[in-house]
Amino acid sequence: RSSDLAKEEAEQREYEEYLKLKESFVVEEEGLDEALTEEESRSLLTEFVNYIKNTKVVLLEDLGSHFGLRAQDAINRIQSLLSDGTITGVIDDRGKFIYITPEELRAVAQFIRQRGRVSITELAQASNSLINLS
Repeated sequence: RSSDLAKEEAEQREYEEYLKLKESFVVEEEGLDEALTEEESRSLLTEFVNYIKNTKVVLLEDLGSHFGLRAQDAINRIQSLLSDGTITGVIDDRGKFIYITPEELRAVAQFIRQRGRVSITELAQASNSLINLS
């Protein structure tokens, strides 16, 4: 049993090293450009959005690697989805995106309207009960 676990962990480490190595390669140009069909592209976008909504708190690096993107590309995609209103949430200073449902956003807005002037600390404390992080 423990040898199976050790083998599994070794395989996992090997795979992670492979992914790091794979990321380090830069492809300047490719031969045949396999453009995704519009349907495939839409499906991938839906999968991306659903992953964010279901995960709730997403490490941007993990999001990128999950979808075969560089972390910066994942951030750019999230910012684009935020600006067009597809998703709502915040990117924190530790490289995480926190998805906030429209209902949670309304609850935060309601809290601010009821309280009037609110400090960042008060808002953070209230957000802990208004926003579900799991």
